[in-house]
Amino acid sequence: MFFSYDFKISLSMLSKTTSISNKGLLAILQDIAEMHSASIGFGVTDIKKTNYSWALLNWKVKIFERPKYGDTITVKTWSRYSTKLYSYRDFEIYNSAGEIIGIATSKWILIDVSKGKIAKIEDSLISLYKPENKSVFNIVELDKLTEPEEFSNSIDYKIRKSEIDVNNHVNNLCYIDIAIEAFPEDSQIFNSCNDFEILYKHQIKLEDNIKASYVCQNNENYVVIKSSDNNLLHAIVKFY
Repeated sequence: MFFSYDFKISLSMLSKTTSISNKGLLAILQDIAEMHSASIGFGVTDIKKTNYSWALLNWKVKIFERPKYGDTITVKTWSRYSTKLYSYRDFEIYNSAGEIIGIATSKWILIDVSKGKIAKIEDSLISLYKPENKSVFNIVELDKLTEPEEFSNSIDYKIRKSEIDVNNHVNNLCYIDIAIEAFPEDSQIFNSCNDFEILYKHQIKLEDNIKASYVCQNNENYVVIKSSDNNLLHAIVKFY
């Protein structure tokens, strides 16, 4: 089942230019994923009833043309491929002329909120989403992101109360902000890179102390987010 919705680009979605930022785009994709789930009774407001919540593992995004302030875009999403352990969701983004200006895929796990553990994804749940046999990147599975061996810049980052979401951990969108802080001070690369990927490994909570390390290798910009003692990997973000 394809699910579509129109969004108007607001000021809060912009980068330093009049075009949408990577964080702004992810916010839209996150919203329509939630809207699709809510339409079948499996959204955020249904958690108390279902006792389950979706959690992100990966993003892969490719932007062909960035929408600008005031533009109206149409986003289409659908469930694509699932196992008992995880499920994929794809997206297409269209401008007002009906042209595709961006694509994305994402990988999710199901959480039993009462136990705080990963739950098995039953066929009965997936059937509610009516999956489509269409992959925007013509792939089944995403390649795994790996950590670079060396970094050119590293910062300590203190988690703010405002970054904690309904699941009581740092919201997925905030990883973009953390990654940006690790970039060189004079760099605006992160909002000019039209391809980016995020791997989420371990959730970050309010009391956690973290470190974000940056390096550019072969025109690919990596930020690795780990615990301050470097023992726990929280996420890898790649802009290119």
